[in-house]
Amino acid sequence: MQLWQLLVVVCAWWWWSVLIFTTWTGGQVQGANTTLRIGALFAYNTSIGNEARTAITLAVQDVNANDTILKDIKLEIRTSDSNCTSFQGAAAAVDMLKTNVVAIVGPQTSEVAQFTADLASATQVPLVSFSATDPSLTEGSNHYFVRTVHNDAVQMAAIAAVIELYGWREVTAISTNDYVGVNSIDALSDSLQLVGATLGFKTLISPDVEKKDMIPVMTELSLLESRVFVVHVQPRIARMFFSTARSMAMMTTGCVWILSEATTGLLDDLPSTDSIWASLQGVVGVRAYVPSTPELDSFHARFKQYMQSSATSSLLSNRAVMNLYGLYAYDAVWMVAHAIENFVNHGGNFSFIPRPPIADDAGGTTELASLKILEDGDAFMEQLKSTQFEGLSGPIGLNKFGDLEHTDYEIVNIFGTAQRVVGYWNNETGFSQNPFVFNSSAPPSPSRPPSSRAAEPPPPKLQDVIWPGGTAQVPKGWVVPKNGKPLLIGVPYKVGYREFVDINPNRTMFHGFCIEVFQAALTFLPYSVSYKFEVYGNGTNTPNYDDLVEEIVNKRYDAVVGDVTITTKRSKTVDFTQPYSASGLVVVVPTKSGGSNHAWAFMRPFTPLMWCTTGLFFLFTGLALWILEHKKNRDFRGRPKKQLVTTLWFIFSTLFFSQREKIKSTLGRAVLIIWLFVVLIVTSSYTASLTSILTVQQLFPTIQGIAGLVTSNVAIGYQAGSFVAEYLQQLNVPKERLVPLGTMSEYADALQKGLVGAIVDELPYVQVFLSSECAFMIAGQEFTKSGWGFAFPKGSQLAVDMSTAILALAENGDLQKIHDYWLNAHDCTSPGLVVDPNDNELGLNTFWGLFLITGTASIFCVVLYYSRLIWQHHKTYRDEEFSESETLSSRASRGRSFLRSLVSFIEEAEVAATVARADASANNSQRKHRDRRRSRSSFGDERVGSGRSDIPDHHEHPDHASDRHNHVMDRNSVI
Repeated sequence: MQLWQLLVVVCAWWWWSVLIFTTWTGGQVQGANTTLRIGALFAYNTSIGNEARTAITLAVQDVNANDTILKDIKLEIRTSDSNCTSFQGAAAAVDMLKTNVVAIVGPQTSEVAQFTADLASATQVPLVSFSATDPSLTEGSNHYFVRTVHNDAVQMAAIAAVIELYGWREVTAISTNDYVGVNSIDALSDSLQLVGATLGFKTLISPDVEKKDMIPVMTELSLLESRVFVVHVQPRIARMFFSTARSMAMMTTGCVWILSEATTGLLDDLPSTDSIWASLQGVVGVRAYVPSTPELDSFHARFKQYMQSSATSSLLSNRAVMNLYGLYAYDAVWMVAHAIENFVNHGGNFSFIPRPPIADDAGGTTELASLKILEDGDAFMEQLKSTQFEGLSGPIGLNKFGDLEHTDYEIVNIFGTAQRVVGYWNNETGFSQNPFVFNSSAPPSPSRPPSSRAAEPPPPKLQDVIWPGGTAQVPKGWVVPKNGKPLLIGVPYKVGYREFVDINPNRTMFHGFCIEVFQAALTFLPYSVSYKFEVYGNGTNTPNYDDLVEEIVNKRYDAVVGDVTITTKRSKTVDFTQPYSASGLVVVVPTKSGGSNHAWAFMRPFTPLMWCTTGLFFLFTGLALWILEHKKNRDFRGRPKKQLVTTLWFIFSTLFFSQREKIKSTLGRAVLIIWLFVVLIVTSSYTASLTSILTVQQLFPTIQGIAGLVTSNVAIGYQAGSFVAEYLQQLNVPKERLVPLGTMSEYADALQKGLVGAIVDELPYVQVFLSSECAFMIAGQEFTKSGWGFAFPKGSQLAVDMSTAILALAENGDLQKIHDYWLNAHDCTSPGLVVDPNDNELGLNTFWGLFLITGTASIFCVVLYYSRLIWQHHKTYRDEEFSESETLSSRASRGRSFLRSLVSFIEEAEVAATVARADASANNSQRKHRDRRRSRSSFGDERVGSGRSDIPDHHEHPDHASDRHNHVMDRNSVI
């Protein structure tokens, strides 16, 4: 074979190998000047689609012209029209996947994305959407779906934060079931619950709606109570919707309109002459915060120049800036480019492999079965999710679900022909009036220096907003619906207690405390309320209040006004206002005379425990004085019986007069002084209490409170229709013991005739009853705490406003005036003092401080006394040496020896003291006798002269002998 023939064979083999490998891998070979195809799926005939098409084209040009990324790879874009329909979008995606694209930028709508996400998972080709915002797209199993636009759950959280900021409680949502996603409204409902608000009503509008179809929708909204509307629709529908709202006077004072990014993100495209600006005055909106950068300004200039030079569409020819979705599309291309760069640098290869064979009867011959699989799609997807860079719309970085990590929004207010930014919101830091500074290692924070924020008071969270109607006052967000139908209010027709709810026989006039409070509170509302009272009950028997409240749930009544107690059971089904009257359960029983004139009346001032404690302290103080005095004081010595009698006589006589016995020790005097002070206080209190008991007629309850009533077997009366019967049954009171009563006269008759032993009712009723019935009284204390309120449906804003009105009514004193007018009409002249029998008895809790003082002083003095004796014994015997046998004796023996020595020392010390006192007395007697003798001797010398004898007398005088004898006898008696 010649050389040229060999070269031809080699070249043919090489060409055939390349052709086969290229066909096998779909043409995606990484090397010099390799071209990778990416797809772009959007709707050509929409504003977002047209701008996205231009942005994607510019992005591909910028990537291919950039030398720092994809040096040996060029991107090729393949576009397809989804037409915003699921079927056409799925068909376009299948056609695009046949060309072996490595990624698809799009689709544009959430509806199309739901279908194409399954195709992406089957082929492992990532979808990078720039406008599909449905939260469910990244909450399910769409592992090959990511987006450069914010998840709608984030912007709904921002809207909920605005609603929480202004304190609105109920919201109405308007949405379409097209690309904006119906699941976004569900995300709004979840966010509202987190801030204490509710989604009261939602309306879904068809994407094909015409302007004439908006009138019924707006009419339905005008009949609602809520005036806070969240609009989440595409711009075409928003134009018709707000134009109709303006013509039907729904853009006036009192209404709140909040727009989502689906509309606010496109308003910058509209010229100032567009008529939609006049319909959007006062609307508040949210949109993603895009920081202004030189790169963004340069891109806007390029975009304008490109539009003017190409003029590919009339929709784009006159625009100066690109909307947010165009920026998201531009960043989506760059995200794919960065992911390709990282994937290739980590050894990745874009190769496609055939799908495993599928049976013909299972669709193996369809076009879907022929789609190839991106072999390293998982690795490429991981690189895509880990990509981070600074895009035109801000920092681009995805979380583990494929959503943007940075969730920063602007709060805008449409005024004039522009969107005025009034603040910023971030899901980590909340609201701020200053833009956020982005930091990859820390959460966003306002750009204002921390030092200035710390030095100045915190600014308002948002700047002043101009609301619909041109007012700066925050709307209430709730009104009475203007449907010509007044609120129907149920009023209980009671048999008794007309002071609270009084209805004339014709059932046309309503009066009473509860009715007047309701009417007075209405005057404090910032809007007028049309209402109509309707009687509930037949007037023969008091109706059941639980059934009355349940009628609100059944939609029969719009509210209930009356003496309705706020209970846990009722609060689960309706909303109550702030209580306008305190209400707790009490026990009413007949009274009985205190019986102060009896033989043992003198014992009543003190409780039994007080009597016992006082007696014990008399004995304790007497014992302390005996210890301190009996060894130094003759009055406290002698036989044991004599000492006991003397001590008891001395201590008990402190109650009445001065004692004959003298206290000689300093410690004994200290104990006695404190004890006399205690005795003075106790005797004075006893005298005052006994005087009160014997001179004032007192009445006592026949049953002592709810505890005694439950454990007894007496019948219990209660007001018919109230919750008291159910409450008492919860306390294990048998139903047979409960007797329903209707009027105050029935209360009095039942108690006087003994039909019931007590009545359990709410405090306001009992106060009215006792104002005219003096033979009965309240036993014990109020054992429940509750109140009366007006009932409204769950989530009603009127309940909130009425609560504020009731507080205002209480603050200015009008509520008390109404109470005094209706409930203080009678005055009962009580025949005696109604008391609790235990209240007049003075107990230990009144005097325990005095007993503590005297007890502590007595113990302290006794301990000090013995401490001094022990210390003296220690000094006396510290040098005494024990014998060796004693040293080696047991510890118990040494202890007993020490105690005997101590006792002997105390006795000997006392004997020595007694002998010393006797000797001192004898010496004093001798000294006096000697002085008398000397006086007589001097007198004899003067008379006799030299007859005086100078010899000392050695004979003891008889008086001296007698003193010595007495001294010895005293000593023996002591021993």
